[in-house]
Amino acid sequence: MRLSRFLFPVALLAAAALIATFMRLPLTSTAESSASTVESLPSPTTQDPETIPHDHAAVADDAAHDHTSVADVSSTGSGHQHSNASMSGSEAAATVEHAHDPGTPAALPSGPIVSVSDPRLSPAQQDAASRLLISSRSSIASFPNTTALAAGGYVSVGDNSSGLQHWVNDAYMHDGREIDPTHIESFVVNVSSGRTVGAMYTLEPGKNMANVPNIAGELTTWHVHQTICFSNTQIWRFVSFATNNSCPNGSSPRVVPPMMHVWSDDPPCGPFVGTEGHGTTSCAAHAH
Repeated sequence: MRLSRFLFPVALLAAAALIATFMRLPLTSTAESSASTVESLPSPTTQDPETIPHDHAAVADDAAHDHTSVADVSSTGSGHQHSNASMSGSEAAATVEHAHDPGTPAALPSGPIVSVSDPRLSPAQQDAASRLLISSRSSIASFPNTTALAAGGYVSVGDNSSGLQHWVNDAYMHDGREIDPTHIESFVVNVSSGRTVGAMYTLEPGKNMANVPNIAGELTTWHVHQTICFSNTQIWRFVSFATNNSCPNGSSPRVVPPMMHVWSDDPPCGPFVGTEGHGTTSCAAHAH
């Protein structure tokens, strides 16, 4: 009984000492434990990327992203696309020098020039001929018939043999103006209809083919006639062509300066052809 009473206090003291011992031991925190774990992992800056776990599906999706917008920017306005892939020097040269074949150039027309749009005329010649044609046809329209011509001071020359007749304004034949659509020296009338179908510009007296202006090269052809016999009483009345510079009685020889016609229609031989070529398809160019 005495032993029991002695052992119980001893046991209590031993238990208290054990508890005190445990309480003095250092505790390891959760944060310290986590830090240890992090420090034990390999550094992402030094680790081989191939050993780092990663999602291959995500990489595949990124590799398959659309390059359409890039292609659109590089090919804007080019009309064709070029690959952005790397090329060797010879491939690059071949790309730069690739051929855009314009096709075989159209052959130039042959024969006399009979159109304002003929490519053998320069742009300046085409423009000059076009402007002259438009202004001259406007003047022709303002004198549509013989009545209007007579009222405007024109008289008939009386050259009816070809079906065409010239009407001349003597004041305009020596007024110092040349190729002036507001002062055309002569108009041409269709004898059967009495309608005005053309105009004829004439240079000043004393001028010859060396003085003709070059408006549109071969298209705007000037011409001269052999010496003409005109009536002694009617200055512009045609009688005949002179023979050896000799005329019938009552007429006198006269050399008419170079002339150029402009027609209200488009004859096969061009709008500036002479009366002998109007309405025909024989378009041998006049001397000019």
